Amino acid sequence: MGNVVMTNNQKGLDFERKCYNKLEQIGFLDLRLTRNTDNGADIIGVYNGQTYVFQCKDQAKKQGNKGVQEAVAAQRLYGANRCVVISSSGFTPSAIALAKANNCILLTASDFWELHDFPPVNYSALFQEQTVINDFDYDLQEEYEQIRKNLHRTPKWDELDKHLRYRIRKKYRNYSRFLAGIGDTPYSKKPSDKEIKEEYRRIRSIINRPPTLSDIEKHTSFSRNSFKEYPFTKLQKECGDRPNIERNVTKEQLIDAYFTLQKELGHSPTVKEIDERCMYRSSYYRRRWGSMDVFFKSIGKSRTEAGLNRVYSKEEIVVIYSLIKILLSVVQESTNYKINHTVLEQLQFGGKSLISPSTISKKFGGWNNFIQYIQDNGIESSLEKMIKRIQEQEELFLQE
Repeated sequence: MGNVVMTNNQKGLDFERKCYNKLEQIGFLDLRLTRNTDNGADIIGVYNGQTYVFQCKDQAKKQGNKGVQEAVAAQRLYGANRCVVISSSGFTPSAIALAKANNCILLTASDFWELHDFPPVNYSALFQEQTVINDFDYDLQEEYEQIRKNLHRTPKWDELDKHLRYRIRKKYRNYSRFLAGIGDTPYSKKPSDKEIKEEYRRIRSIINRPPTLSDIEKHTSFSRNSFKEYPFTKLQKECGDRPNIERNVTKEQLIDAYFTLQKELGHSPTVKEIDERCMYRSSYYRRRWGSMDVFFKSIGKSRTEAGLNRVYSKEEIVVIYSLIKILLSVVQESTNYKINHTVLEQLQFGGKSLISPSTISKKFGGWNNFIQYIQDNGIESSLEKMIKRIQEQEELFLQE
């Protein structure tokens, strides 16, 4: 004969029967199994004149709030003195906190089997588990559970609201600890080929273009490797898309893709937007034109339109530096106002630095080399004289 496989319901009843036998062994009187009419209590019994109601949970995951809530409700319904929850897999921090607030006894099955008296003297030690977070945030858990309900699965970290992520980090240090605390586990099931295709098409419908691996990572709970191992190029072809690494893409196709994206966005796409939104990533354009600079010039776009930093000549950098030094020296009433990295980074126009220290350093081989250059060429001394003349003219003007 083959092995008999028990259903979850049969396992639950078997666990209740074992708990019943153990309570009988301890010395409980008037024991009865409620079975289908439990109303939150699986077993009711009397010990030392006290009536107890028991919830017996034989589940793989840690027992959450539900079992405690059922036991507390059953205690009131049956007019019992105490309520108890016995779990084969332990309890979540929120369940422990809830039990503590309602004077509910929590017992792991392994501890329960060792009992010889009731109530156990050290059951309250459960409340001191290291996983317990004092002042458990039920509002936070409720927000999480709503997201989980909408997704029908454990949410990915990026699928949580940024404020919710902040609160989880602040209170639990990391997402894994939070999930362990509420008895949930990250989605880790390896998807089938069919599920991978369905997920690929779902993401494509969301972003309205063939997704890249980066797009998929942002929108799925499946692991990135699930798509890479398919492999990804095969997946794209089977879903009717052109593989992203296709090398025979013509310049005309790339230009069409760029202007299609421009029409969609309503402005000239930047390199970042090309990588995130275009049919082809910037690597295709670099492969065909040698650089993004050359590509943008070929279609009449400036570096500014393309979201690229302007390339300044040494002469232009000296002129910009000189104007900044004159302006700040006059405003600060100094003949030699010192310009440093911090000053340049704080001077902005349109949300961007007028000229960044790194731009100067790259052109001159370092900031100190630039300072030496303007000193050796008499630029610094000329600026000091010019600033002094401006300030003298200002004084004469004010005297008049």
